[in-house]
Amino acid sequence: MRNGRTTRIGTAALAGIASISVATALGATTEKTLSSGLISKGVPHESVLVETLKMKKKGKVKDVNVGIAFDTASNEDYTFLLRHPSGKTIHISSGNGGSGNGYGSSTCASAVRFDDEAGTPVEDLEGVDTLLFGQYQPEELNEVSGTDGLSELDGLKTNGKWQLQVIDTEPVGLGSLRCFELDFTYKKK
Repeated sequence: MRNGRTTRIGTAALAGIASISVATALGATTEKTLSSGLISKGVPHESVLVETLKMKKKGKVKDVNVGIAFDTASNEDYTFLLRHPSGKTIHISSGNGGSGNGYGSSTCASAVRFDDEAGTPVEDLEGVDTLLFGQYQPEELNEVSGTDGLSELDGLKTNGKWQLQVIDTEPVGLGSLRCFELDFTYKKK
């Protein structure tokens, strides 16, 4: 009541207030994408290329997905790992796509996405000679062995240096990293 008058709040306004209260109570999430942008970094034979993205936002990971655009003459020669700032490392892909020529095309927009919720496990393409495109479950997501893929990073801090490690396992052929992206859903601190 204000100045002798009753103030009425409509049900829509009450629902909005309730939604805000519930979102605050449950810990609203934020989304952010980090990207290397279009790059061209060759991977030296039988060595490791490390590409780093720095996340400045503080929070806890709710979900993280990885985008990779990579040119090569033979996918089977490469292993991709994602390293969290704490040092925890997730196996993304190894030797998948046989002698296919890359992951996505040469742009960030066409990068292959690794997502635990994708429909196809990337290891289904082991020994299959193909260019990888679309979305795949990472190599480490495996119900039989009990590994949890990228969800192993859920609950860890977001801020710090995240690294993609690209390992060339053969003395021949050339590979070039064209784009590295991380898609975050996180709870702010």
